[in-house]
Amino acid sequence: MSKPISKTNPNLVNLIGDLKAQSRDTGAALWRDVAMRLSRSRSNWAEPNLSRLSRHAPEGVTILVPGKLLGSGEVSASHDVAAYSVSTSAREKIEAAGGRILSLADLMNENPNGSGVIILG
Repeated sequence: MSKPISKTNPNLVNLIGDLKAQSRDTGAALWRDVAMRLSRSRSNWAEPNLSRLSRHAPEGVTILVPGKLLGSGEVSASHDVAAYSVSTSAREKIEAAGGRILSLADLMNENPNGSGVIILG
């Protein structure tokens, strides 16, 4: 018997299902890991700041945040960032640095195998 879904946000439940399906279809463990992280309690979701992104993310990779990206700190390089949620100040700073913000669904469509993606959180 499968674990009952306790999430009430239908968009989030659909996203978790899509992530699991993508993992089954492509064999990429990345999507399953993100689905499991989003299935947890929201108080346990990742909420990194831009300063953490600047310290730990090498240039040329896509950063995936399974939670909310917050805007404290500065961004020096242009990064592609996919997150469940992004604060307004983080969005402005990333776009000003020449980067772009993606939804998790957009990233799944662009990069089905998850190659060149690191999880920050």
